[in-house]
Amino acid sequence: MRKTLVRYGLTKDPFTKDVPVEELFEHPGAESASGRLVAALEGRVSAVLTGDAGTGKTFVVRAIEAKVPQGRYRVTYIHNSTLNLRDFYRQLAVALGLEPRATAEAVFRMVSTQIEETASAQKVHPVLVIDEAHLLPLPVLGHLHILLNFQRDSRPLLSIVLVGLAELRDRLTRNVLSSLGARLPVRVHLGPLDAEQVGNYLRHRLRTAGANQEVFAQDATLLISKATAGVMRKVDVLAATALEVAAEGKSKLVDASAIEEAVKRCSEALV
Repeated sequence: MRKTLVRYGLTKDPFTKDVPVEELFEHPGAESASGRLVAALEGRVSAVLTGDAGTGKTFVVRAIEAKVPQGRYRVTYIHNSTLNLRDFYRQLAVALGLEPRATAEAVFRMVSTQIEETASAQKVHPVLVIDEAHLLPLPVLGHLHILLNFQRDSRPLLSIVLVGLAELRDRLTRNVLSSLGARLPVRVHLGPLDAEQVGNYLRHRLRTAGANQEVFAQDATLLISKATAGVMRKVDVLAATALEVAAEGKSKLVDASAIEEAVKRCSEALV
């Protein structure tokens, strides 16, 4: 990696997952998504964010957390979505800084009381972000509308953002989840990058890593876009591999031949 960094004048790995919030790449789709979701939270409503794996859902969630005023919102993030109802609420209680009690009912009451205290007494709007929500068991999904129901549904004390694959939207159309679906009025879907956006993404990531000149040739960018179908996670893998391939040669410009070799080396990660 060090050889690669020196060759291209980089100060750090340009395609790492560990990206500071201020260095996130917000293409038009992601910018629109985060804007709509922030507007939903400001309106005290709940939402759904879907997209294929690697299209930037996590980036959007991080952008939301950075955009909402910390003094007015409290964002709680949950990523383990394969738990039963009792363990789900125990996880949520821990995330809220509470000591879970024995029964699911007791934990639910504790969580509800904490949410109401935060919203009413502290004047802070609680936001619950549930990642991988397409994996939530039906009993958990079916219970979320009860969590949103305060004072007979007359007070919007909590916003929930469900984040998951596109199949989540299909699950929410089931009759058994109609009550929850009605409480999730904002639906946002993230698509992959187009070829121009892939080029912008590559330049952005390289620039934030210290590059002050073009690194990927135009034909290389087009091949990356085609091989990855515009999925950012795959773009990261292929671009990082291509940099290593090109660094083995003498050229300071990553060309189409480097991409072709990189595709062979990381083909399994591009499936």
